[in-house]
Amino acid sequence: MKILLLSMPDCTPLFNLKRWRPPNLAMPSLAGNLEGHEVRIGDLLLNRDTIKRTITELINDYKPDVVGTSAMSFQFDTAKRIAALIKDIRKETTIVLGGYHATLLHNELCTSDESKPFDYVVRGEGESTFAELMDALQGKRSLDSVRGLSYRNGNGFTHNTHRPPEDLDKLKLPDRTKRLWPGNNFNGHILDIVETSRGCTMPCNFCCMEKMYGKSFRTYSIPRVVEDIGNCKKLGTGYIIFSDDNICLDIKRFEELCDAISDAGHNDINYIVQASSSGIASSDKLVEKMARAGFKIVFLGIENVSEENLRRLKKGNIIKSTRLAVKKLHDNDIMVTGGIILGNPDDKEEAIANNYRFLKELDIDFYADQILTPYPKTPIRDEMLQMGLITNEHNYRRYNTFWANIKTNHLSPDEIQFLRWKYNTLYGDNMLATKTYRRNHPLVYLMVNYFWRPLDRLRNHLFGNNITERERYKAAMQSAEETNSFPDLFNDNDGAG
Repeated sequence: MKILLLSMPDCTPLFNLKRWRPPNLAMPSLAGNLEGHEVRIGDLLLNRDTIKRTITELINDYKPDVVGTSAMSFQFDTAKRIAALIKDIRKETTIVLGGYHATLLHNELCTSDESKPFDYVVRGEGESTFAELMDALQGKRSLDSVRGLSYRNGNGFTHNTHRPPEDLDKLKLPDRTKRLWPGNNFNGHILDIVETSRGCTMPCNFCCMEKMYGKSFRTYSIPRVVEDIGNCKKLGTGYIIFSDDNICLDIKRFEELCDAISDAGHNDINYIVQASSSGIASSDKLVEKMARAGFKIVFLGIENVSEENLRRLKKGNIIKSTRLAVKKLHDNDIMVTGGIILGNPDDKEEAIANNYRFLKELDIDFYADQILTPYPKTPIRDEMLQMGLITNEHNYRRYNTFWANIKTNHLSPDEIQFLRWKYNTLYGDNMLATKTYRRNHPLVYLMVNYFWRPLDRLRNHLFGNNITERERYKAAMQSAEETNSFPDLFNDNDGAG
């Protein structure tokens, strides 16, 4: 069969798409675990300005038998529009929906009109379920034998039994050669994604990972990971993101992975990873091994400077570990992206400001300042619903950690949104001006801090005196609103509604 796998174009406004266009890993993983089919992968993040035209040309030229789509909750509305557009172009094409939204809300989805353009829904990890569905569509097995699948049955859907977590030893390597378009990059370098493990066993109440993977932590063999890195190198990759949910759950294994990367000569690639403060702080050897292996940026789950908020988020008091982790990373010339969560139930302005002061005090290189998002099926959503603090319960298009879908006991959604913008702007000069960034990127540091920023300050001084703080905030929010507007897909006359 001819299969087209599409990943969605939506991204959070936190990303600067001029510097950062990360690829989708799920689709190459699906492709690598399909046999006997012609497969193509379309990453719509690379065609954000021409979605309707791109989809129309793809469907007319390729004429796929099956289109597989994947969507997080904030991407689902776009996936639905694209699926409807495909049905308009070629009604005989079978459309499959997978991903987090389909997994978390399959009951609600399959009993509403929102399921109309979809023929099948894959719940949970998709490699085995999708491959078995393709077998069923060819008559090689029955639909009701495919675990993790929901399929149309008359006017409704039948939900097959749940599929347990994948045995990672049986999964084949992702096939990135099926991608249709180049363009995934970070700062001008080809960017790719590798996973070394799946799942997390921590109790964080704001995370929906458990609904996808269960309360599990499963690892790929280190030789398999090294081989996957080698495949990326063959494609010219300069940066690799390790997408693990919590790679620090096994510190000894993480250290062994770093050694294996160095031993294989793969330390000529730059690596980015998400890590926990407590994990990084717990080892005397890990960070040195990371630096030797080529790790350049660590997204550190700082979460919050308030002990009360950390308890509420089920993170424990990790402030001391955070200080130590940042010091270890900076001492080894590894830059830190500080992940913080704003808009906790008792937050006032001072609580939000304190987080930015803490990031500046630690000389954090990049800020990932997210607003608490009440994702479906998470404990924090249930808590905040009971407290009456969720102000946008069902418009999931705004569930991308940038928009305030909640209020606090003291701040409205707009006040939270404004304060995030205000303090990000106020402390933004600290980013790209830290000691670690200066050592890693001296030329960029000089250009930004001795040319672009002084020029911008001069421009504001000469022409911006009459622009108020609120007007600048409004303009910034308008720009953010346009991030995922996709006018060629969402206008009233496109026939995809």
